[in-house]
Amino acid sequence: MQALNEGQTTVADFRADGQLVLHAFDCVTSSQKPPDVMGYSVVEDGQVINMILPSKTLELKVLTFSPEFMQFTSRTGGMTIRYDFEKVDKVDSVCERYPDLKAEQARIAPYKASDFVAAPTIPKHPGMDRYVGTWGSDNVMMVTIARDASGGFYLSTPSDKNWHYLYNNVHWVGDVLHFQRYTYSDSEASFRSPKHRLQTPTSLEPMPDGSLREDFILNGDPYMSTLTRMK
Repeated sequence: MQALNEGQTTVADFRADGQLVLHAFDCVTSSQKPPDVMGYSVVEDGQVINMILPSKTLELKVLTFSPEFMQFTSRTGGMTIRYDFEKVDKVDSVCERYPDLKAEQARIAPYKASDFVAAPTIPKHPGMDRYVGTWGSDNVMMVTIARDASGGFYLSTPSDKNWHYLYNNVHWVGDVLHFQRYTYSDSEASFRSPKHRLQTPTSLEPMPDGSLREDFILNGDPYMSTLTRMK
């Protein structure tokens, strides 16, 4: 598969005898699961590949095909999933094709204090009553703006059983509060999650109805949500 999903990928070996052998690789740990063997057939017009499993047959609708590339979709649990495959010379060469592998290997590791230095203090600004409170979306708490013992203000989000939240680079652009949010986990099982060691540029802007508009950048794409005061 062309995409490296949390350091893992699969090679689909379509053989001339009608066997389909799936080789699952964990490129981060340099390990490989035992192959999964099944049958396959191709409809006459070449637009559908039937993946023959012991209990059912799964239709793979071919979107694009060339000697070097194949793209198809399947429907599972009511969802349509797209797969992108690129031809490789050898089954065991697939991990070598991912230029970001070293960065992914470095990311899937425990958090170190030097990774992100917390500095959640909010610089002085007029009208802080508009911002103070615990804010959330769909009854899920996202961030708290609170007063500290010295009368200043700071950002926080309580840790839960899986995740910790840190803040820094807190500054104002007009009445819009900008900061970096950082999430990480202490659980090794969660290190593969995209949320582990994730830094998210975020801003909060007060709205006339008393809510806060939250804008943030995730994987290079902009997102927006509305936060309401929970308490």
